[in-house]
Amino acid sequence: MLSASSRCGRQVAVALSRGHATAAAAAVKGTTAEPTEEWLRAKPFEELPGPKPLPIIGNTWRFLLPSGDYKTTDMANMMFEMHQQYGDIAKLVGIPGRRPMVFCFNANDVEKVYRNEGPRPVRDTVQSIKYYRGVTRRDLFGDVQGVATTQGEQWYEFRRRVNQPMMQPRSSKLYVPSIDQVAQDFTDRMLAIRDESMKMPPDFLNELNKWALESISLVALDTRLGCLDGNLPPDSEPQRLIDAVQVMFDSIYRLEMRLSPWKLVSTPTWRRFVRALDYFYETSMKYINAAMERIKAKGEDSSGDLSVLERLLLQNDDPGVACVMALDMMFAGVDTTSNAAAVCLHLLAKNPEAQERLFQEVLAQLPQSPSQPLTAAKLEECRYLRACFREAMRLKPIAPGNARRVVVDDFVLGGYRIPKGVDLVMGHPQLSVSEQYFPQADQFRPERWLKGPDGKSEAQSAHPFASMPFGFGPRTCIGRRFAELEVYTLVARIIRRFRVELEGDIQWRTGLILFAASPLKFKVIDRDR
Repeated sequence: MLSASSRCGRQVAVALSRGHATAAAAAVKGTTAEPTEEWLRAKPFEELPGPKPLPIIGNTWRFLLPSGDYKTTDMANMMFEMHQQYGDIAKLVGIPGRRPMVFCFNANDVEKVYRNEGPRPVRDTVQSIKYYRGVTRRDLFGDVQGVATTQGEQWYEFRRRVNQPMMQPRSSKLYVPSIDQVAQDFTDRMLAIRDESMKMPPDFLNELNKWALESISLVALDTRLGCLDGNLPPDSEPQRLIDAVQVMFDSIYRLEMRLSPWKLVSTPTWRRFVRALDYFYETSMKYINAAMERIKAKGEDSSGDLSVLERLLLQNDDPGVACVMALDMMFAGVDTTSNAAAVCLHLLAKNPEAQERLFQEVLAQLPQSPSQPLTAAKLEECRYLRACFREAMRLKPIAPGNARRVVVDDFVLGGYRIPKGVDLVMGHPQLSVSEQYFPQADQFRPERWLKGPDGKSEAQSAHPFASMPFGFGPRTCIGRRFAELEVYTLVARIIRRFRVELEGDIQWRTGLILFAASPLKFKVIDRDR
């Protein structure tokens, strides 16, 4: 018996052979709508290159068996291999529990996906968090699920409520003094944990996690948690929060990216995940409730600039909106930001000329001493600092890819018909290091992002969709401004105070995000001015 797709394919072939273009399109789309010429010219989805699934087990064996193509636990490496094997567009089907996926490795195709996503883009949700909030702890979250787990009108309404406090430039600028103080405290701590050889300890990434948590808690919870206070005991609240975030990221990767029966039975990974989320929720809510009490105490006569949390609470009738947004900020603002800072420091340590140029730029803004106030205006003048971060995120983007789901009936990509419901994955880690888009793509050259005398930068000649570390459009990273502020401030403070060197290289791996898979072997030497 012919499958539905086979019958459909034969109907199309017959219709086209007889010259009935409209009938052919209707056979594919199941509709009488007038087809586009692009759709009629495109090849069927079945012809799209990609690993062929086997009966029953599909493509699962490629990830599990020793003989499989994608044994690696590194998501970015798997995508690099697919690009090398199948070209600029490839499909992956036959993975239990996953929709068909199409990987896009051409910037023109990526742009087309983003340009056609509409005001309510759909992407694959984090199913484990969605289940936790919508089923396991629905008594706590109700219908307020946040931006990571919702779609359509529910997502749009939540995003509309939080966009202004989160995305306005003035919102992040209000935090420059307090975020800068955290960065200064961190450089003081670097002195305390440095050994006699000027080396940072092997667990320096955990120290960066402490800095990131302390920074984002200022925004999300209106408080400092004390993450930089001496050596935190393993059972201290800040360290337990950091551990919870790492458990969450590791568990999500295991639950979402690997075969796991967690939707059917409670697995050990699922139980660890729930315990971590429970602790994270309970601890965060303690500080959110304290902020709500402060707002009540102020009353209607509140004056001065309001914090992001205060604005979220005051501008929404439902306090759950502010609570969930604060939780999402805390959840997404630790490992991502700490590893972004680590990448930037790693590349500056490997490129001493770029580090010296950055030092001279920061020195011009803080000429008297490293402890001078770093204001928003001074940060604006640090153009090379921003270029260093932009170049670091081009070479090693924290997110391994961005995804969108096809929601129209006649979408064509790379010359192929893409059915409604397919997940499109944009291969930004591959695009951003391609010589096709960036000359000397493997080199750390921050100056490519700086404008020359003609008012243009070298990077402006590259495809605008080749490097997009924070995504694009309505679903762009909602915490971008705060993440950038935190990394800019920390890197400026460290480079102003220390010369950073590398003792051996650092290994990186991509799971749910890019992370340091080996110790951060930094050596920091005091500046003499």
